[in-house]
Amino acid sequence: MTGRSAVDRMKTKKFYMVLALAVVSTLSLWILTSTSTSIQTIVTKTHSGIKRASSNMQITVEQALTVEPKYLHSLGLAKTADLEDITDKSAPLVLEIPAQKTTNGTPVIATAAVPDKFVEVTTLMKSVHSLLPGYSMVVYDLGLSAADQILLGKHCNSSWSCEVVLFSFEKYPSHVKYLNLRSYRPLCIQETLKRFGAVIWVDDGLYFTSPNLSQAVAGAKDSGIQGWPIKDPTSAFTHPKTFEFFDTDQESYYFQHAVESSHLVLYNSQRLASDVMLPWVKCALVEMCVSPPGAQDSGCNYARKPLFRYTGCHRYDMSALNIILGKVFNFDEGQYVCQDRLFGSLLEDRLRAENKTLPQNQFRPPVGRQLKI
Repeated sequence: MTGRSAVDRMKTKKFYMVLALAVVSTLSLWILTSTSTSIQTIVTKTHSGIKRASSNMQITVEQALTVEPKYLHSLGLAKTADLEDITDKSAPLVLEIPAQKTTNGTPVIATAAVPDKFVEVTTLMKSVHSLLPGYSMVVYDLGLSAADQILLGKHCNSSWSCEVVLFSFEKYPSHVKYLNLRSYRPLCIQETLKRFGAVIWVDDGLYFTSPNLSQAVAGAKDSGIQGWPIKDPTSAFTHPKTFEFFDTDQESYYFQHAVESSHLVLYNSQRLASDVMLPWVKCALVEMCVSPPGAQDSGCNYARKPLFRYTGCHRYDMSALNIILGKVFNFDEGQYVCQDRLFGSLLEDRLRAENKTLPQNQFRPPVGRQLKI
């Protein structure tokens, strides 16, 4: 048998090259077609997922202020019967508010005793005892040491209608125990309203400088609440996400002067309970509302222009309260703002003694005369 010629070998080589090229081309076409289909499938699924996520996010925002009814019931903001009637846990929770405790009499003065701030709360108590002897007082213990509890009992007792109440953190969601969020403040205020019908809330570090509360009390009897304003708008000290929980936007609050939640006068009514206290308490009980991711109360940008832009600092319960007040009173600040100079500030007193000014990131209450204690 003779071997193949060079020409035959060349033809065979070309045949295999063409065959290999055809196989590679077919395989490449199949891969590209399959990949294109896969990519299209991925894109379609991604778009579908985004739509579902967006829908779920909207539902979450709509139902964000839905809290367990046991909290609202304990605070007098939900009827007992309603707790047993809830069958659809996925539906927005709507609970009927029971008849509220009301009064036209003298409001009780309430505050919170915070660990490591015992001197501040005793200064407030002394100012009440000195200037407002006809007023009763409630002091919420937010975790004082045993030694401070004994000292507090010596200053606050039945000899002058002062009562110490241990605040039960275990009754509420876990984030309430973080005192910097001030979630406890609307809860303490509501607990006091439930018991007495009217309250003057004053934070530690502040004290009374005048016994003339008549105008502030009259205003609260009329509208339900009186607060003291700051020069900055609500939009400057409220995280943008908090507005979403109240179905509103930051722009609406560019020119609303915020009031401080550190000192307020409140007279209970069905309207105050349903329109102000209920949403404020709900926000305090929902961590994402009172403290959205990224919220902080330091590092404020005071050089921003215009002044209604967000400073980067969030005021937690105060931010929520001012959003609510804007909606309830249709931005008519005259209905809930008091300008009377009734309070002094220990911080300002100390800075004044040192010939310093209040740091820009600290709010200042309207200050009257300095109290000598």
